Amino acid sequence: MRRFLHPSPGVFRTLALALAGLGSLAHPLAGQETTPVDILVVDQLMWENWPDPGVIAIRRPVANGDLTVNFSLSGTAVRDQDYTLTTPGTSITLPDGIREVWLTFQPLADAVAEKPEIISVTLLPGSGYTIPATTTLRSALLGLYDSGLKPGAKEATRFLWQAAFGPSSDHPRDADIVSESVERVMSIGFERWIDLQFRIKPRYHRPIIDAMIKSGKPVYWDAKMKPWWERAIGPTAVDPLRQRVAFALSQIFVISDRQETLSNQPRGMVAYYDMLVAGAFGNARDLIRNVSLHPCMGLYLSHLKNRKADPIAGTFPDENFARELMQLFTIGLWQLNPDGTPVLDDQGNPIPTYDNEDITEFARVFTGLSFGGPGGTQFWWPEENWLYPMRFWDEYHDLGSKRLLNGVVIPARSAASPDRGAAGMADIEVAIDCLFNHPNTGPFLSKQLIQRLVTSNPCPAYVGRVSAAFANNGYGVRGDMKAVIKAILLDPEARAYSNLADPAYGKMREPYLRTVSLARAFNARAASRIYELSYLDEIHFQQPYSSPSVFNFFRPGYTPAGPLSDAGLVAPEFQVLNSVTSITIPNYYFNAVRWGFNRWGHEDPRMLVMPQLAPEFALWNDIPGLLRRLDLVLTGSTLDPIQHQTIREAVEAIDSDHWDWQRERIYTAIYLMSTLPESAIQR
Repeated sequence: MRRFLHPSPGVFRTLALALAGLGSLAHPLAGQETTPVDILVVDQLMWENWPDPGVIAIRRPVANGDLTVNFSLSGTAVRDQDYTLTTPGTSITLPDGIREVWLTFQPLADAVAEKPEIISVTLLPGSGYTIPATTTLRSALLGLYDSGLKPGAKEATRFLWQAAFGPSSDHPRDADIVSESVERVMSIGFERWIDLQFRIKPRYHRPIIDAMIKSGKPVYWDAKMKPWWERAIGPTAVDPLRQRVAFALSQIFVISDRQETLSNQPRGMVAYYDMLVAGAFGNARDLIRNVSLHPCMGLYLSHLKNRKADPIAGTFPDENFARELMQLFTIGLWQLNPDGTPVLDDQGNPIPTYDNEDITEFARVFTGLSFGGPGGTQFWWPEENWLYPMRFWDEYHDLGSKRLLNGVVIPARSAASPDRGAAGMADIEVAIDCLFNHPNTGPFLSKQLIQRLVTSNPCPAYVGRVSAAFANNGYGVRGDMKAVIKAILLDPEARAYSNLADPAYGKMREPYLRTVSLARAFNARAASRIYELSYLDEIHFQQPYSSPSVFNFFRPGYTPAGPLSDAGLVAPEFQVLNSVTSITIPNYYFNAVRWGFNRWGHEDPRMLVMPQLAPEFALWNDIPGLLRRLDLVLTGSTLDPIQHQTIREAVEAIDSDHWDWQRERIYTAIYLMSTLPESAIQR
């Protein structure tokens, strides 16, 4: 087995120091021609196993006429052995009207374990131009790394957008541009990172609410957002994979504070969310069962205090939850193959998974439920306990035989005395087993989780592989969420570099999560350690706990009219991108980087959730270096060189005419980078 030399964080610091030390090198100055030309690094880092190129720019201030510029190549990396250069020879022409051209270095993979290597590019004298006396404007360095089977910085950054809320900011005292969260993934690899996340004790949300209550602080409807943000970006945000999956589950098993009673029960809703946090790494059967019995779901989909039919009074069980349990939470509307494609009849039409009679039968199962917990002593007027699962009362439960899906039959039962709801609980266990073991449940849930974490249009084979992990985790266990998560994040389709160039691959990042990622990218913090970030739904048309309906903020099958629809592709998140959010979100980012992420600021400065921009402020006079830093953390170093040039020139144009020009350079660069398509679209 061959061994690989993985670059340590110190290697990146070495490259950074080498760049800083270029000015001490001695180079001859060219003649006195009037057209100055200089060189700068656009994309500095390359890895053999992640063939994203390094890029160096050669530029001039005036774009008059064709101009051919000479350069030399040196360093420990060898051309056509360790990398290829798209430009033939050692000169490049800037055509008339063009101010900047790029040298693109493509890394070459080999079977030899190598130490990190350096590519040095130096401008040479030529006809019609001058080269700078300052060595840092005349020479540029690229790093080429052999990480073996472990990821490089770009690949690890992409992974953290899928598996977490994105990378955090680099430490202010770190000389490189790679954040510690990315370096951690680089050091231990994807699978080990996931395994360690599985072992971290869950960081629940309710203890933060309970602490507020204990201290006498008011707990209004929006109090539940404080723990959500604390667990996403705060100092205790150590289990991002669990929190990320929990958020995805909250968009499948939807409840919402748009329902007035739930709006007034923030503690109960946080308890519901904590159930998803716990279930993120549990078993899907337990998750479906716990969702079904939670009083917040019972109220939201109206099976709380749902009674058996009364033919004399002409009343029948409410069918709301029974319908959504099948349609949205488990099996969907149409029969599916294991790869998520629809099963078709002889005429080529999809086959329904259930009909109205099935809804009626399942509705009979969910009768006799009321509030549980210590105060759950009667069906009609118990203490409203939103923290405990609901309990059955067989007096109000339909005890008759029920015919469910796929030939599953619940036998008639008898109520026992005292009434502890044993018959009702026995019925629900059969009903949950029926849906959990349905062949649709694996592909139905797997595809939605892929959509939430990785890509909107996974190929059937990808869905099939994840669905297989749902069916059997390798040890004969069905519904193991850990196996499902691993299958999603480690699948070749999720990890392939080639998908970066596929216009049909990836997803629009959810507006809200895009904002969370921006806050994490700059380690946004509140001095008070209280994250008062409410009312952001008015900006994003999205906020945890606040879906407009049980169908989430957007449907998994939504497709906007136009090229995507014409190509048969879906783009769920585009359902909340419109003429309003396309303006409110960039405007919000403009303000957030300057004055904090709070909706309207705050009278107490300690409550402002401020980005920590000290590393960026230090680069006010090195805009190419600033953009390389932002490019990695905000786009995974996928910024097109043309956009790099456009943003760089706009930022460099900010000078002392502006009263706070040095800071304004940083703010403008972050604003422009954060509103790019490369920041909005996750590949």
